Amino acid sequence: MLYYIRIINFLTDYYIFLFYLFHRSMVVTIIFYFTLVQFIKVIVSHENLEDITESLFMIFTYVALCFKCLNFLLRKEKLLILLNLLREKIYRPRNLMEAKILENYSRRAKWCTLSFMALCQSTAVALITAPIMELHRSTRPLPCRAYIPYSIEGLHAYLATYLIHAASIIYGILLNVSLDSLVYGLTLHVCGQIDILCERCMQTIREGNSNEIKACVRHHVFIHDLVRRIEYLFIWTVAFLLFFSLVTLCTTIFQMSKKNPFTVEFCSYVLYTGCIMFQIFCYCWYGNELRLKGKEVADAIYNSDWVMSTQSDRRNLQFLMRISQKELTLSYHRIFSLNLDAFTWVSNISFLFLNCSYHKNKKLLFHRYLKHLIRRLIFFKLHRFNVL
Repeated sequence: MLYYIRIINFLTDYYIFLFYLFHRSMVVTIIFYFTLVQFIKVIVSHENLEDITESLFMIFTYVALCFKCLNFLLRKEKLLILLNLLREKIYRPRNLMEAKILENYSRRAKWCTLSFMALCQSTAVALITAPIMELHRSTRPLPCRAYIPYSIEGLHAYLATYLIHAASIIYGILLNVSLDSLVYGLTLHVCGQIDILCERCMQTIREGNSNEIKACVRHHVFIHDLVRRIEYLFIWTVAFLLFFSLVTLCTTIFQMSKKNPFTVEFCSYVLYTGCIMFQIFCYCWYGNELRLKGKEVADAIYNSDWVMSTQSDRRNLQFLMRISQKELTLSYHRIFSLNLDAFTWVSNISFLFLNCSYHKNKKLLFHRYLKHLIRRLIFFKLHRFNVL
């Protein structure tokens, strides 16, 4: 009897693995196929500026998603190493207070994920239902502009294409929210570790335990190593995301300026813009919070009873304070960092395009906008390197 139970469990696990492999392959194929047909649509419509601008607002989002998927698939083992590091003894909570600190940050990460998911799913509903509202105006409308190598005049071909577009939007949202929330969650977990380190430092200094002070120094070094690992895994995809989001926001706002405000299509553009802004804001907000949290270690040590410590413990605390002077930032080769300044810069450039989009002379508009964009890029880089 036990032999048959083992066979049934083995077959069950085997079929579950096959289903998981098939589902993952199908999702990746749908995402990359949808990105490819949108890219082909842009190439085919290179002489039609209207079609290009209507295609760009979606294609860059999916190009960034493809980069995220490739990064996740190619660096899956290093991501598992990072997650296993968080299970080590030094990162685990030792008492109820430390457990509450991690629980608080975990609750914040869940709230951020659910809010982002709700906003994105609302956008998906608007994008999918917008063509249905326009059936009386045109024949066979689709949620997104994409190259279709076959005719959709027939009902079955149209429904199949419509379902592919709908599935691409839904799966794209699920993947985007999941991969972005992973970075948000890891960043918040590092912030929780810094709070735990501050609590341990103050408690250890009160007790005068030299071994625990050395453990706090090691904990802080491990936190810096954790931030560097997160930066190595995700910052290059965030860099592409910020660049693509800048172009996407400009094209989306340009399309909004030409739509009727009382239509479902305009509502979908507004929600889509809100999703992109929320996505960038969370990256920059939590990156800025990480930078501010890193400075709290020195404050926690200074406000403790360090004067009662021994000379050796003071040297260790001084070393710990010097380490904390180095900012914990997620940056891309020091060109830009995830902070509120980056979010402000992206917002200013995007809404500058909104003001310029109403200009009558489009050629003059484009040249002026391009020159201003180049000047802002140069100023941002010079300001970043403290040249100005």
